[in-house]
Amino acid sequence: MSRQSSELSSGSADGGVFGCVWELSQRSKGCRLVQETLQKATDAERCQLAMELTGHVWQAARSACANYVLQKFIQVLRPQACQFIIDEVLSQDAEILELAKHQYGCRILQRLLETCYPEQMEGVVKILLSEATGLIRHSYGTFVMQVIMKFGTEEQRELLGAVLLQMVQLTGDENCAQVMHQALQHAPQKATVARALVPYLPQMARGRHSHHAVLCTLQLLDQEELNGAIAILSQKATKLWASRYGRLVVKQIPSLYQQCCGLTRREAAGSR
Repeated sequence: MSRQSSELSSGSADGGVFGCVWELSQRSKGCRLVQETLQKATDAERCQLAMELTGHVWQAARSACANYVLQKFIQVLRPQACQFIIDEVLSQDAEILELAKHQYGCRILQRLLETCYPEQMEGVVKILLSEATGLIRHSYGTFVMQVIMKFGTEEQRELLGAVLLQMVQLTGDENCAQVMHQALQHAPQKATVARALVPYLPQMARGRHSHHAVLCTLQLLDQEELNGAIAILSQKATKLWASRYGRLVVKQIPSLYQQCCGLTRREAAGSR
C-alpha cells in the first residue's frame, strides 16, 4: 500500500481529516467525511482545514466530488476566511466566465456571492457582468446571474436590470425568464422591467419558469397598466387555458378565469 493510500485509509478509519483534506475531497466517501468533520469543527479548526485547499481551488471547483467540499467550506467559514478562495479565483480572471458556465464551477460562484461581502466579490462580479447577456441565457450561467440579482449591490443589480431591459423580447428563453423573475423582485428598476414585459405576457404565461415572472409582473403594475395587461392576456385566453402553466396564471386573475370558464362552456355546448 502506498504512503498516500495508507494516510487516506487511516484518516477514514479514525474520522480525522487533518493533513489529507485535498486527497479525501477528490473521492466520494472522502468528500462526505470532510463535510461531516467541518460541520462539527470549531472556527479555528475549519480555518486550519481550509488552508489545505490552498492552490487547489480551481481544480476543486470543477471536480465532481471536491466541489461539494469547497461549497461546504464557503458556507461554514466566516467571509474573511474565504478570501483565499476569492483570490485564487481572481488569479485566473480570464477563466471566470468559463467557471460560471461550468456544471460544478457555477455552484462555487453562487456560494461565494451568497456568503461573502459584496466588496470581496466586486472584482468577480465586474467580470461576470461584462458578459451578462450570454450568461443570462446559459444553462448554468443563469444561476450565477440570478444570485447577483438577489445578493449584489444596488449598483450591480441596476446594471444587470439594464441588460435585462434590452432582452425583454427573449423572455421565451426559460433561462432568461428565471433571471427576469429575480429582477422583478430585486432590481431597482423592477417597475420599469414589469412595464416592458407586458406585450410578451401571453407567451411567457405558458412557460415553466416564465409564468412566475408573469405573476410577478402583474403585481407591480398600477391599475390602468394591469387592466391593459389582462386585456392582452385575454386575447390568448383559449391557448392559456390549454396550457399547464397558462392555467396557473389564469386562475390568479378572476376576470380572465371567468372568461376562460365561459369559453369552456361554449365549446362544450358546441360539441353536443
